[in-house]
Amino acid sequence: MWKKYKETPLLTKLLVAMVIGILLGVIFGKDIVVIKPFGSVFLNLLKMAAIPLVVVNLISGISALDDPKIFGRVGAKIMLYYCLTTVGAITLGLLVGYLFQPGKGFLLEGSYDAAIETIPSLGATLVGLIPSNIFEALTNGSFDKIVVFSAFTGVAILFLKPEEKAVLTKGFNALAALFNKMIGIIMWYAPIGICALMACTVGTYGSQLFGFLAKYLGASYSAVLIHICAYLLILKVLTGYSSLTFLKKASPLIITALGTSSSLACVPVNLNCADDLGCPRSVSSFTVPLGSQVNKDGNGIMLAITFLFAAQAINAPLSLGMLVKALLISLILTTGAGGVPGGGIVTIAIVIDAFGLPLEVVGIVSGIFALIDMGFTMMNCLGDLVGTMVVSHSERKKLEKASPAKG
Repeated sequence: MWKKYKETPLLTKLLVAMVIGILLGVIFGKDIVVIKPFGSVFLNLLKMAAIPLVVVNLISGISALDDPKIFGRVGAKIMLYYCLTTVGAITLGLLVGYLFQPGKGFLLEGSYDAAIETIPSLGATLVGLIPSNIFEALTNGSFDKIVVFSAFTGVAILFLKPEEKAVLTKGFNALAALFNKMIGIIMWYAPIGICALMACTVGTYGSQLFGFLAKYLGASYSAVLIHICAYLLILKVLTGYSSLTFLKKASPLIITALGTSSSLACVPVNLNCADDLGCPRSVSSFTVPLGSQVNKDGNGIMLAITFLFAAQAINAPLSLGMLVKALLISLILTTGAGGVPGGGIVTIAIVIDAFGLPLEVVGIVSGIFALIDMGFTMMNCLGDLVGTMVVSHSERKKLEKASPAKG
């Protein structure tokens, strides 16, 4: 029996685990939370390995390039992709929110007393990406700062003497192999963790799938599906890659994202999927970690729909200026949202407060946040992977000349 289990593909194990988790959640309801520690262990294991994995893979990938100009091109291309897809996601969220009218006829009640932060300026957002103390950033798990530091380190290695560069590159390649092996070990436990996380989510929030909130969930997941179709269209047009083949090879990422609701925890799985899709680590080791922090298309959709939900609930008049302002604020806030479960609740409160709308909406949405967060996280991670493939395809010939590391 054990031999047969070991020979079963990981994707099959994850699919079975997800189905079992959903059934357990439906059968036992909220009582199923007793198995939550098994899911928390899986989540913590992924996060434990994610940061060192990103640091060594990012430095290893960049330092393997022969020309710093390649890194500059890769960075410019992926940031353009992330910005355009996020603007598209926010616009889509406003459109879907307008069509579904999730707040129409809803009577607000209850309260939400979370602290409201000020809206950060674009300058403050950019400055906040640069660590003043890398050890503090590592201790606090400031993923955005860690990515920036690792990228700078990789670029600096490119300018060293050949013999010095060779020594450091060899060392970081060995460390990258070590942490990649660690992820492989962790994924043996993945089916148990995914099963527990899915069971707890369905058991805790399943009863709220009906009634008024169904419109909010319907609007959110309609936008998710439309945006994923847009990703696949971009992939087909710019790379010619088959959508079905892509989704099949990205299935472990999809299931892990749905189970963990954490972009950060999905980084190791996303890197492995990028390997399977033929993306060089010199690209994916930069674009995937960066995307887990700045590519928050799901957050953009969520902020847009929630904004309209609140406005419709009190019959507030909506002008084009308000919608444009909502788009710009959402674009800034999505960059700073953490890649961890629940990272969007505070940003929702900021947007709602910025327009003087009732904060009770935040409390209502937070009640079903886990149900929408899993879908948005999955969409975000797929977006990171599509962006990685697009950039890899556009750089393929130049990367082959530069002889990049394969992972």
